Amino acid sequence: SNYKTATSEANEQIDKVNGILKSYSKDSLIVGEAPLTRDLADVTDVDITTVNIVSIAAIFIIVMIVFKSVSIPVILVSVIEFAICINMSFPYYMHTSLPFVASIVIGTIQLGATVDYAILMTGKYQEYRLKGFDKYEAVRKAHRSSIKPVIISGTCLFAATFGVGLCSDIDMISSITVLLSRGAVVSTIVVLTVLPSMFIVLDRVICATTAGMKDLYKHNIPERRHAAQN
Repeated sequence: SNYKTATSEANEQIDKVNGILKSYSKDSLIVGEAPLTRDLADVTDVDITTVNIVSIAAIFIIVMIVFKSVSIPVILVSVIEFAICINMSFPYYMHTSLPFVASIVIGTIQLGATVDYAILMTGKYQEYRLKGFDKYEAVRKAHRSSIKPVIISGTCLFAATFGVGLCSDIDMISSITVLLSRGAVVSTIVVLTVLPSMFIVLDRVICATTAGMKDLYKHNIPERRHAAQN
């Protein structure tokens, strides 16, 4: 075939050839790179949904157990999934094609690799809230104490994957590693900008659905916005 694999033209040609073959024998099959790639793409479309659900559910359960909260895992997963959506939107607006496995790889690796950034800041936020700081001061202190580790971790992941994307001659490896490197940067920015805002807006919800934090609002414990030493 003169068409490249995984293109609409190649898929249309496969359908036409398959229709001709089926007219002679219902048991006939098409073999080759283009039919194989199309079958893999069809299977991947189904797997994407399953893998995303399993990975999100696993991280949700882990975070819920560790923080003893119902709302915190929802917030953390939502923040990282938002970063993944931003990352996956770049190829669309840049009119670049991606391997059919890119979505399933990025959806799991970026979620698992960068949710740690959000977990770090969440742990600091929870710690300062339990010490009696109000939500604004707790978020400010959590952001200040987490910004360096988050930036270092994000830039290290970016450097490790971006180099492979530049040097690799294999299109699939290059595309996936470039996506991972960009995803590290996007997740870092989202965690440092969006997550603190969600803590402030949803502070009452977090306290009400987290073990050990319910008393912060239930009994109106005085908060110390400008408390002294940690």
